[in-house]
Amino acid sequence: MSNWLSFLVKELSEGRAPVLTLAEMKNVAKAAVLDERGHFLASELGEDQELAVSNLAAGLQIGQSASMVVGGVNTLSERISGEKALFFWREALNGRDQAWAAWLLTMAKEEGGGPDGPPALKVSRHVLSVSGPFTPPRLSKDGGRWSLLPLNPGLGRLFIFGDDQLALETAAIGSRAGLKVTLASVNSLEFDIRAAQQVGQFELLPVSDWAEVDEEVLTRIGVKTGVVALVTTPNHSSFLEPLKSLKVGWLGLAGDTCVSDKEPGLFPHSVSLSLRALGLVAAILEKNNCRNPEF
Repeated sequence: MSNWLSFLVKELSEGRAPVLTLAEMKNVAKAAVLDERGHFLASELGEDQELAVSNLAAGLQIGQSASMVVGGVNTLSERISGEKALFFWREALNGRDQAWAAWLLTMAKEEGGGPDGPPALKVSRHVLSVSGPFTPPRLSKDGGRWSLLPLNPGLGRLFIFGDDQLALETAAIGSRAGLKVTLASVNSLEFDIRAAQQVGQFELLPVSDWAEVDEEVLTRIGVKTGVVALVTTPNHSSFLEPLKSLKVGWLGLAGDTCVSDKEPGLFPHSVSLSLRALGLVAAILEKNNCRNPEF
């Protein structure tokens, strides 16, 4: 992980007004911090993004935010200062250093505007962590875009059994958040794997027939006590009970295999598959017993 957060806190603690930039793609973000003169202190951005952001950051006033699209990637830049900001980002830094897993959820929305000028970009953030203070994200009912940035990715092993897009989205976001993910699927050829693995690298395990997946197969691929599992395929009759008997650290049923409206996660009723996947990953990492030092 980049040390951008340490640079941001250092600049704020010394009374300066740095610029934080997030490069957002498929609701997952990368970060960069620029000093007051517009020089990069730390960056996860590409060269073309850095050039555009440097020019944009130079014109930002304290507390002002702006966004632009560079090479198909949305960038969100904000000049930050003050004691309130320092308190928040110190909490974020503590979460990164002390929590088992922590993420930065950022929401941005244009507000106001009209005859007197363009709308202002309002940014809100929440740090989510497994241990320590846990703040559920309060998403605006009026919408707005959002992104997730792992501050301290949790270490663990996640097995996903499914053929739908929810399984694919969860595999991508879960691996980006630090889980070692294996996605087992019968219809894997229908997935856009290249796009998903630009978000996070995970193992794809093709299955010829769900009926062939049993306790022996589960054991062979590495499913055992302490790992976590998500099932989205309704064709799970051959392996769901064996999966439960292995005493995994967390087991969730989602998508078409979910019973009534009891899908786990922070956002079970969202129409957005990405948001449901994010909520599932948060639910998985909220369980401390999904941590397995072997992985």
